[in-house]
Amino acid sequence: MAVDHFSTLDSIIARNSAEQIEFLQALVRAKSANPYTVDKSTPDSGIEKEMAAVIAAQLRAIGLEPTLIGASPERPNVVATLQGAANSGKTLALNGHMDTVMPSKQWTMDPFGATIVGNRLYGLGVLDMKASLAVFIYAAKALLEAGITLGGDLLLTFAVDEEPGGASPYGTNYLLDHGLTATTAIVAEPGLDNVTIGHRGGYRFKITVRGEAAHTGSLQWERRELGKNAIAAMGDVITALRDLEIPSQPAAAFPGRKSVFTFPTLIQGGATINTVPEECIAYGDSRLMPGNTEAQLEGLIRERLDRIEGLDYSLDKLLFVPAVQIATDEPIVQILKVRTQEIAGITPTTEGCGPWNDGWMFISRGIPAICGFGPAGAGVHAADEYVELDSFIATTRIFVRAIIDYLGVAE
Repeated sequence: MAVDHFSTLDSIIARNSAEQIEFLQALVRAKSANPYTVDKSTPDSGIEKEMAAVIAAQLRAIGLEPTLIGASPERPNVVATLQGAANSGKTLALNGHMDTVMPSKQWTMDPFGATIVGNRLYGLGVLDMKASLAVFIYAAKALLEAGITLGGDLLLTFAVDEEPGGASPYGTNYLLDHGLTATTAIVAEPGLDNVTIGHRGGYRFKITVRGEAAHTGSLQWERRELGKNAIAAMGDVITALRDLEIPSQPAAAFPGRKSVFTFPTLIQGGATINTVPEECIAYGDSRLMPGNTEAQLEGLIRERLDRIEGLDYSLDKLLFVPAVQIATDEPIVQILKVRTQEIAGITPTTEGCGPWNDGWMFISRGIPAICGFGPAGAGVHAADEYVELDSFIATTRIFVRAIIDYLGVAE
């Protein structure tokens, strides 16, 4: 692509920048806060329905024909394709999620107000990751307005239900299970300072300990003829798992990191003050390096708990996500590094990230995926989240170049 074509695209992006910012404000005002945990999420909740409608309308306005697809019409993913000439043999998928976390009580402004103060646009989910979704659309708009035909297809994918744990069957997984494919993908979690080449995995679990209820004032409890304290038994479980170490091997994408086992992170038990608790439930979270498996984690836990005499327990998996990584010499990695240096003056690192996201869904299917690259800002999952507006527009310029670099242009 000659330099003057990029100059044309830059001019279009600059001309559309005020409109792009207004569209991002509309996305922030379209509420999509997700209250669910991964085990309680439902396809009928309608959490992202308003957001999907706003996105679909804007895609139609720029000349694309979106498809709404999902396990339920109440919770649709949105997909649109900018058709290329198919002479490159490549397809690039841009992927992001429409849901957000629930708003913190510590917000000092309206989390849905999309307030602009100086160079910052504030709003719930604006950085994670509504700004990236707007970048997708306005990168495509610039290419359309410039009259550029790409050498391969550009897929814009807007997914539901990522926030409860990056393991939903209703979002990106649903799309991949129903025909979505690509030769590479960018999951545009925020931040320009790292071209994220993978993420650690996770195993979340629930342990239920069963006891026997009894009235604390009864003679049977006094004589220990009836009743077994499930919360006290959970204390034995906590002690048994306290120093559990997960074996892990060093990985190039995660320098200095290791697998981490945390238990308990949440405990629930007991019914009334004067009743011996018959059940106690505790939850745990494990962060995993490449090579760790679900069977391995379950085995490590059961090995310790099965030694506790008389323990009546069950172990339930809430989710398992594998740790994933791609090579630093993947073309899309090098393209993003070069273009970020050129546009933003930043030389990004190329490492994996700690928290996982939908990137593993692509990589585990053999599709190399960037697991994080998007606009800069702060406050993800916290109060007063914001995106830096100059970074928001610069990221659009970077994406347009990366799309052309990867897919090529039809002759």
